[in-house]
Amino acid sequence: MDWDSIRQFILEDREIKEYFLLLAGGENPLQAECDRREPFYGIPSPGAAYKNSQTSAYVPEMSVAASGAEDVMAEKSIKALNAEITALRQELKDARQHGEALEAEISSLRQEMLSSQEKLRDADKKLSDFEPLIRAMELYGSLGEKSREAMKNIFRSSSPDGFLSCGVQKNSLSNLWDYGRTLAADGSEDCLKIDGLFAYFVSLYNLTFDQPVYSLIEPQTGDRFDEDIHVCLTRGTRIPKISGVLLRGYRVNGKTINKALVK
Repeated sequence: MDWDSIRQFILEDREIKEYFLLLAGGENPLQAECDRREPFYGIPSPGAAYKNSQTSAYVPEMSVAASGAEDVMAEKSIKALNAEITALRQELKDARQHGEALEAEISSLRQEMLSSQEKLRDADKKLSDFEPLIRAMELYGSLGEKSREAMKNIFRSSSPDGFLSCGVQKNSLSNLWDYGRTLAADGSEDCLKIDGLFAYFVSLYNLTFDQPVYSLIEPQTGDRFDEDIHVCLTRGTRIPKISGVLLRGYRVNGKTINKALVK
């Protein structure tokens, strides 16, 4: 009998067909068939005999069915794990791309920071060049209204350029010092501010020459009084030592023009 004949025989035989169908559904075919049969003359049905039997003739078929179910569940678990792994890999890829984007942004921000720091250093350098002028203008602005009004013939403009061009003139220097002496004689503390302005403009004036033309006479507190370069404004009083400086004196090309005013 060839294989086709055997196949046809199995398909046409109802019991064999049901057996394989039950086998495919996971149910023991002998048990199902025996359960359907009635006992004959008190003789237990094969199904009952099967239940009472201690043998395991059909255990292999049951194990095959259970094994098939386990394989299906394992396959489903593997598919679920593969899907989760794929999702995690995509998440990791997205995270790496986000990290790369952040690194690029950090690099760009670092370059901007370095550029800003360079600009800040340049600005600080430029500011340092103008700091003496700024301090001088602030010092002039802190003078009393009466003092500023009295010096209108010296500083004819309040702009930085006008302030510089007026103060650096030779006549302006002498006029500024003379006004400082007037304030010192009157006991006004504005003479100390005039002293600061005078020293600033003297330094600017000297920049136009190879050798300084003006030099300041700068006594210190505690120095011995020297009437050749010092003047005490307290009339009728001789002082052995200087207790304070009101206005520095100056020389032009080494010649003393105005002595320092001290107390």
